[in-house]
Amino acid sequence: MTKTAKIRAALSGILIAILLVEAFDFFGGYDFIKAGLYQPNEEMSDLISNLELTSRGERILKATKPSLDSKELFNEKCDSHKAEIYVLGCYLTGDDQIHLYDVDETELSGVKESTAAHELLHAVYLRLPFWEKDSLNQKLQSVYDSLAEDDDIKTSLKLYSDNDFYDELHSRLGTEIKDLPYELEKHYEAIFKNQDKIVDYYEKYSGTFKKYEKETEALGKRLETMQTEIDEEERRLAELSKDLNERIENYNSRVSSHSYTDARTIRAEGDSLQAEVNSINAAYDALNQKIDEYNNLIVEYNNSVIRTNQIFNSINSNSEQFETVNN
Repeated sequence: MTKTAKIRAALSGILIAILLVEAFDFFGGYDFIKAGLYQPNEEMSDLISNLELTSRGERILKATKPSLDSKELFNEKCDSHKAEIYVLGCYLTGDDQIHLYDVDETELSGVKESTAAHELLHAVYLRLPFWEKDSLNQKLQSVYDSLAEDDDIKTSLKLYSDNDFYDELHSRLGTEIKDLPYELEKHYEAIFKNQDKIVDYYEKYSGTFKKYEKETEALGKRLETMQTEIDEEERRLAELSKDLNERIENYNSRVSSHSYTDARTIRAEGDSLQAEVNSINAAYDALNQKIDEYNNLIVEYNNSVIRTNQIFNSINSNSEQFETVNN
């Protein structure tokens, strides 16, 4: 064999080896190995079970070695150091690893499952061949275009770069929207046995946020309305009291100076003025009762704000403490 032929044979061998490696990777060979080496702890094992994944979905998730991390480790791994940003999980493409913030809040049931599913879909998207991504991106774009302009997904996706847009959209739609177009339903069915259940996890924990936000907002509006009503009533009663006091002074002055010609007129006018006094006093009693209700509402509002802060801070790995609201 000539030297050239030997070189060609060597190159052919290298090319075949490369193709075999790529084929092995394409068909998930490395995922089989990495998933087989992964040993989840009891909590993570329960979480994976709760997701009801297909064999492919479970294999990819386990291949990413998902972990529930404490605040310090999570911030280190996910580079989460901005107090105003709530990061629940991250998928590190270089390490091919998923990190989940170990949220400790009983009212946020489903947050870990939802976050794990979201990050899993990032890993799934990374593994898709480019020709599948092009077709998938078109389907994702179609759903995105159909969303209302104020939809949470559409609003937040506007902040993403072109490079990350479809990757993030793929995770958001798969974990937050039911009744997707048939082809997308089939796509997600390859990962989740029950995609609706995944969305239920999201809706359950996000519903907790919305509940407290709406409650606090409603209480705040009631406070504003009551404050306006109290201010208006105080001004009205102040004007009535001023006018009445002037008329009482005038009445007393006329009585003292014997300006009245008969006792009946004095008594009638006096009774009329006393009736007005009684009416204003009753109005002040009602106003004071409303002020008491307003003050009680402030306490209720502050408690709602505090609880809302607690809920939000429970998912903020940078949170140290929450600030109370003063009356």
